Amino acid sequence: MKGERPKPPLAALVYGEIVYWGVLLGSVIAIIGSTLAFLGDNFVPVSYWLSSVWKGESVAQIWEGTTGSLPMGHWYLPHLTTGDALTALGLSLGVFAVVPALFLSSAILLKEGEKLYGTLALVGGLVVLMGVLGLAPMP
Repeated sequence: MKGERPKPPLAALVYGEIVYWGVLLGSVIAIIGSTLAFLGDNFVPVSYWLSSVWKGESVAQIWEGTTGSLPMGHWYLPHLTTGDALTALGLSLGVFAVVPALFLSSAILLKEGEKLYGTLALVGGLVVLMGVLGLAPMP
């Protein structure tokens, strides 16, 4: 005899839906960007990216070889008509989806009286938001 499935908590449903759709949208944008990148319209040529990675160059070495310096923040925003910038936007969107998901889940958890988990979700959201905004120091 089949039993009824337990109903998932509202905070988990909200978190899951936001992350699911954010990552899905980010993935579609990244796939479009990757396709454009391999068709040839790029901020940095794909052949340079690939050969630099296969040579084992560091991130700083790769960027210094193309633009002269390591870009900070969201370098891709002024270049959204290029494939590699669209790919970076898609990846960023997929990561950023966690921020509103954590904040909304935190609000629901705190409203339900789950102080520990609500606070942890809030702190996690702030940490990710700091990274997305470029406020976290890079090693």
